[in-house]
Formats: sequence, structure tokens, C-alpha cells
Amino acid sequence: MKVNKVLITGITGFVGSHLAEYILREHPGVEVFGLVRWRSPKDNIIGILDKVKLCYGDLTDRASLMKILRDNKPDIIFHLAAQSYVDFSFLAPIATLESNVLGTTNMLDVIRELKMLDGYDPVIHICSSSEVYGQVREDEVPINENNPLRPASPYAVSKVGEDMIALQYWLSWKIKTIRTRMFTHTGPRRGEVFVTSNFAKQVAAIEAGKQPPVIKVGNLESVRTFSTSGTP
Repeated sequence: MKVNKVLITGITGFVGSHLAEYILREHPGVEVFGLVRWRSPKDNIIGILDKVKLCYGDLTDRASLMKILRDNKPDIIFHLAAQSYVDFSFLAPIATLESNVLGTTNMLDVIRELKMLDGYDPVIHICSSSEVYGQVREDEVPINENNPLRPASPYAVSKVGEDMIALQYWLSWKIKTIRTRMFTHTGPRRGEVFVTSNFAKQVAAIEAGKQPPVIKVGNLESVRTFSTSGTP
């Protein structure tokens, strides 16, 4: 498959910005597009703003997605945009479901319509989450793809929905979706509300004399597998 254009939703985020840099570096002939909202902070992509094309729209606005996809026709779509903070999903479950489930459905349905109209047939990577497995029993470790889904937060429920709607669009209309269930990941640009970034920020504050030499933590009993993004 020859790839000329790639669209990254969530290009201004932690993973999206690293992915954009990787594609530009390793595949210099590929045009990189990014879906952004008008208020999206661009700090993470400040170094590549002149190398990518930003497309303004919103996953919850079908008309904007239609224009972006119809005008640019990316060969591959990396769908990374999401409401990704678990704690916030308890405070705003409806907003989380709208962004993650309805937003993903909007995008897939626009692709379905364009496929019917003119044969547009991209590959779409859907970034699900290990959170879909939820409450995993000790005898189920290590987790595999056949593990039962027991979502334990509105965020996890939204990722189950996103995951399953991607499967349904493949089964019903052969929209070429690839689903991945990413486990906990970290690296440069990770938001400070997440554990490793939060600890690192506190250590830096202590070393700078801006905080007493005590690191505040949450639940240290949970067990996680981490992967890293970016250059250490």
C-alpha cells in the first residue's frame, strides 16, 4: 500500500505529537495532516508547525469531518483524539462518551459515506485502551485479547464503545479499522495529571526549593505495565 497522506486526530497531544515527528523523520515523502480544534494548544508541535497541515474541526461536528476528509483523502488515519483522563470521566461522563464514542462514530460514518460515493477507502487506526479490561482477576494475568471486558469507569466504557463501533463498521461495511488497546504509557509531554509526570514535576519542584521534600502520591497498590514514547 502506497501512503502519501496521513491524518492524525489528536496531533497536539502527547502521543500524537511524537507520532507526527516520527512520520516526518522516518517517512519524509508522506504529508502529515492533523485534526485540531481552534483552541487546541500547539506547544507540543511548535517545532513541526511548518511541516504539517492543520485541519480545523471537531469530532462531534460531522460537517467539519466531512469537509476535512473529502478535501484531503488521507490514506491512513491515526485516531488518537479522545477525552483521556479517567478521573475527569467520573465528573463528566456524558462529555466523555460524546467525545470518544459519538466522535469516533461520526468519523467512521463520514468514511462510510465517502466510500459509497467515490470509493474512498483508508485504513483507520482506532486507539482503544487497556482500561476496557477493567477489573482483571489475578488468575487472568497476563491479559490477552480474549479477556472479558469489565470497564470500571465512564472512560473505560467509552473506550469499549469506541472499540466495538470500529469492529461493527468493519463487519457491516468493510471499513478498514485496526484496533489497538494501549496500556499505560509515558514519556516527554505527558500531562502532569498522570502519575509519572506528576512525580517528576514534584521531584523537580523539590530540587528547585519550591516544595518541601515530600512527594504526594495516590494509590501505590495498583500494578501497571508502562511503555514509553519519545526520546529519553
